[in-house]
Amino acid sequence: MPTGSLIDLSRADVVFISYDEPEAEANFAHLQAQLPRARRVHGVQGFDAAHRRAAEGASDWVFTVDGDNRITDPAFFGGWLDVAPRDLGQVFSFSARNGLNGLCYGNGGVKLWPRVLLQDLRSHETATRRAGQLDFWTVPFYLINRVVSEVHMAATPAQAFRSGYREGVKLCVIRGQAPAEAYPYLPLPQAFAMHLGDVNLDRLRVWCSVGIDQPNGDWAILGARLGAVRTALDGTLPQIIADYPAFAQFWEKIAAQAADPAQRLDLSEALATRLDSAIGLALPRLDAEGSVQARAAVRPLRGSGPMQPL
Repeated sequence: MPTGSLIDLSRADVVFISYDEPEAEANFAHLQAQLPRARRVHGVQGFDAAHRRAAEGASDWVFTVDGDNRITDPAFFGGWLDVAPRDLGQVFSFSARNGLNGLCYGNGGVKLWPRVLLQDLRSHETATRRAGQLDFWTVPFYLINRVVSEVHMAATPAQAFRSGYREGVKLCVIRGQAPAEAYPYLPLPQAFAMHLGDVNLDRLRVWCSVGIDQPNGDWAILGARLGAVRTALDGTLPQIIADYPAFAQFWEKIAAQAADPAQRLDLSEALATRLDSAIGLALPRLDAEGSVQARAAVRPLRGSGPMQPL
């Protein structure tokens, strides 16, 4: 029996937002084949601008699907969502399975937005607070741990590295702060553990260790390790993850430095050693078989609830 307000998901707009994802064309074709009502916003520079474009001419509710995301549960988009009236002003974030490392959480997943919130969005390039410049952390989110899609974020070395780096940074930045900023009076290993918590620590370990058996998986692992080192250990400002043109220049330097697989392995190992020694991350060094086993062992979280906006 319904316990609150019912949202008719079949009447919600479905908007595919893409920028430069290598598999965007194929993913959009797959989406339209399952949900013919889907439309596309493509090539709009700026996360905030692209999402506000998605709200133009939309109904009361808008699904957003990222360019590297492939829907796995199309029937869900024709059902009903039963929510408490107090939560109707929030964005509902659904889990996605990461095809590279097996993690299942909101990263890259489908979002269901109230149109009024989407059209008045002020995040990323239009945010006035540092936390809002990196992600939608100033937006009220309600997390729903139901997997409705799968993220494919390693089609090329550049995409894999960028995806890993972005998540390595974001998992270390909580409430807009790096661990040493949030807990300056604690030794760094304790500050890191306190700041991230068990769930984010486990996710960071997976990003930094699982996927070597997949094409470009070594680039994603390198990216995650470098993002964590630069953010948590070196104090590098994280804003580059929201600026794709600037990140492209950063990538060119990394690609030249780590073009040789042996050099890439050495660089990645050096980063892992720093994370182990400085904060006690205890990263496993997995071969291809170990990576397959680790990915199979990942289990999605259960339960749902609101995430406190910053």
